[in-house]
Amino acid sequence: MATIVERPRKNKPSTWQATIRVKGQTSVVKTFEQRCDAEDFSKIIEAKLKKLAEERSKKMKRLDKKQATLAGLMDERLRDIVQAFCESDESIPRHKKTAPTILRVIGNITLKDVTPLWNKNYIARMLTKKTRIGTTFSYSTIAVHLQIMSMACRWRAETLNLPAQQLNFSKKHFPKHWENRRTRRLSEPEQLRLEAVLKACKAPSRNQWFHLMQMALETGARLQELVLAEWDEFDLDRRLWTIPAIKTKGRKVRAVPLSFKAIAFMQNLQQEAVAGNSRVFYLLGLPLSVSSGFHKFVTRAGLIDFRFHDLRHEAISRMVLYKRKLSVFEIMAIVGHSDVSMLVRYANLRGDELAERMD
Repeated sequence: MATIVERPRKNKPSTWQATIRVKGQTSVVKTFEQRCDAEDFSKIIEAKLKKLAEERSKKMKRLDKKQATLAGLMDERLRDIVQAFCESDESIPRHKKTAPTILRVIGNITLKDVTPLWNKNYIARMLTKKTRIGTTFSYSTIAVHLQIMSMACRWRAETLNLPAQQLNFSKKHFPKHWENRRTRRLSEPEQLRLEAVLKACKAPSRNQWFHLMQMALETGARLQELVLAEWDEFDLDRRLWTIPAIKTKGRKVRAVPLSFKAIAFMQNLQQEAVAGNSRVFYLLGLPLSVSSGFHKFVTRAGLIDFRFHDLRHEAISRMVLYKRKLSVFEIMAIVGHSDVSMLVRYANLRGDELAERMD
């Protein structure tokens, strides 16, 4: 379906942002000066995306009609399997977001072509490619790619009632200590500089950028959960944000209690809510473009090696340090961690902070 949103501009006429979403297809977003142009564009693109979705659906049905044999499975193209998996209900939003990058690189190989040499070459190719913000792909991201391809092949075997095949999606060629777990925290001076840059922004979305950052620090929520949040998920009287399963990484409903600061931020955002638009941060784009936009603010503020996801690390660290009424398991429930080891990974406590708590 297509959504058209008015985007006000200071001292200029509003622009109109068209967002077209069709199940199984990458969303298309484009901004126009006139609403009628946005509507015409939406009709054309929506029709094209629906046609592509129908063609892919027919292709997979043709595959399913073939006699299900191991030989037949091994002759299927890896890209068709990954694409079908990411369009299925078995995949999560992260898989769908990552799939286009995988599909641009894997080519037209079949499962029998997934050899140890192919695996090694895939890793090497990804290490030379650039992300949207100009950095190279990390080993952590490449590990996710390999995991998605492996999950897709297991899923495909299950749909054909065949035994899962051991394919060469291996991290054998990763260097030692490749995980490079993030420990980046946000210092008080850095936070003040970043807030100043966000407040100085001239765009109509300035207030939403500022409050997006503040809500990330207050809730520890992920970028996607915040950016796609809708007003009906919030009960400000009960101080509760209920995130639907479809928006969480673990695909489970999560209840996030709101601090008094978070309530104040949400009340501020309510003042610029628009009738007919359910999104809280409706002036911001989709998660990927918001991540890129945040990187520009970070650069302008002079912060080195800081990402939006580091706000989640900072928020969780602050919860562990200062929300003393909350138990470890309560914090895990709030931020969506399924085991203590993950909480330990995110709670990067500084020595000076611990020293202050000794007396």
